This record gives sequence, C-alpha cells and structure tokens, in this order.
Amino acid sequence: MVEVYAYVTDPENLPEWSSLAIEEKDTPEALGEGDRFTTVGKILGRRFETPFVRIGIEPNRRYTDRAAGGPVPDQAWTYTFEEEPAGTRLTRTVEGEPGGFFKLAEPLIERALKRQVRADLETLTDLLEARG
Repeated sequence: MVEVYAYVTDPENLPEWSSLAIEEKDTPEALGEGDRFTTVGKILGRRFETPFVRIGIEPNRRYTDRAAGGPVPDQAWTYTFEEEPAGTRLTRTVEGEPGGFFKLAEPLIERALKRQVRADLETLTDLLEARG
C-alpha cells in the first residue's frame, strides 16, 4: 500500500496513468500540505491549466487536491487508500462546480469524467501490476 500511495501522490506520475493530464508544472520536489502544483489537461477537446493545492493529507491513507483556479475552480479530487488481502484499494472521488463553457456542458462533462475516472484507475492498476 505504501508503494501505491507514494506513486499516486506524486503529480509528476499523473500523465502516465490519467488521460485527463497532459503534463504537470511547478511541482515541488517534496509535495506536502499546502503546496501547489499545476496540471495541464484536456477535456472535450479543450486544453486547460489548473493550479491545485494539496490539502487534507493522512499519510498512506488519504489526501485531497483542491483546485485553486482554472476552468473548473471549485473542484476537489480525494484519493483514499485501503489495504486489502489482494493489494490496495484506491478510491478517487471528484467534487466540483464547473463554470463558463464547462457549466454549459456539465451533463456531458459529468458522464465523460465518470468514464474517465474508471478508465484511469484501470490503467493505474495495470501499470502498477506490471511494475511488480
């Protein structure tokens, strides 16, 4: 579980397993409570940058990245890690209120995001299992 937590908490790894992230910018070397980083992403064909702040850290158990601006400025991504006999269960929860163009496309975005979160978690599982 510690290895999974260490991999997932590093935003530099996000583009490897999340198709929502194209790249990470301005990520501190040792990301802790209150630290900021920027994710460059693409959804519905639009490229966007979102600054995040890392909050609510419980080492090896849970953390939240909250948007500090960007096209969907009121969003929080919470990651919860639970030990299971077969490995680690990761739950990724997204909460937010889109604005501007994204407010108009909210139903579309919600469906796309649910599919994408499931696909991302499958990609992450495959990636980490391949690493052994």
